[in-house]
Amino acid sequence: MKLLDQVLAVFFSLIPLGGVLAKEEISSTPNRPGIADPADVTQKGVLEIEYGWERAFRSTEFKTLTVASGLLRFGLLKDLELRLGMDNYLSQRSDDPEGRRSGVGDTSPGFKYRLVKQDGLWPALSFAYEGKVPSASRKKGLGSGRADHNLFFLVSKEIAGVDWELTYNQAWIGKEGRKSFDDFHLWALSFSRSLFGPIGISGEIYGAPRMNRDTPKFLSTDWALTYTVTPRVIFDVGVDIGLNSAARDITYFAGVTLAVASWAMMSFWMFEEPSTIWYDLASRR
Repeated sequence: MKLLDQVLAVFFSLIPLGGVLAKEEISSTPNRPGIADPADVTQKGVLEIEYGWERAFRSTEFKTLTVASGLLRFGLLKDLELRLGMDNYLSQRSDDPEGRRSGVGDTSPGFKYRLVKQDGLWPALSFAYEGKVPSASRKKGLGSGRADHNLFFLVSKEIAGVDWELTYNQAWIGKEGRKSFDDFHLWALSFSRSLFGPIGISGEIYGAPRMNRDTPKFLSTDWALTYTVTPRVIFDVGVDIGLNSAARDITYFAGVTLAVASWAMMSFWMFEEPSTIWYDLASRR
């Protein structure tokens, strides 16, 4: 747990302790539930917490997979957010003799920078970077034990009351047991809109070409309903369906996005061991 604690400590050390409360009304900018991320960033001085659960069935790598994951996003500047993604708990069942394996997943620190804010005909444009810290067990088969590097290019535009998001991900995936990398390219296009009252809907299609002989091309789609309790708190629930044989057959997921003043989360964190917080959250799911 030392590695995870160190990454969390670095993340929170970058959050200034003074003047962190956003001047305007706080609202969430969810990156959930799909693959495509919005080009907009978290408000300056606001900490957003996303936490989700998913249960996947049948892929080329497993029979079943259960994941509890979290994402922290902090608005450091008007156009810059810090990000920290964590797969806090993984449990997968495969056809090999060991059967079920479980443990902590990988950790992904990074940032997102907004180049252009949506204005008139102009869409919002951003780029982001995430590096994977290999905290998952290679011995258990939960991770490769290698660092990965991900570069994202993001476009967002509202058209006739529908929010559209396009993401392109260029990744360099560390090969297990080797010092080289595989190139990985992923694209995702999503839409979201309000249905009635606090209920919204989102849909997405995403996929990637073949990365290597063990990772063939795949294509999937996901659909979700969202429930906005307040502008700060948004729940989601949905399903992801594979559109070819290489994709996961079906995945069910649910999660929540919460925007808080960063000083509140800092106070909470200072009285707890960071890794203990996330294990407690995972155990309550």
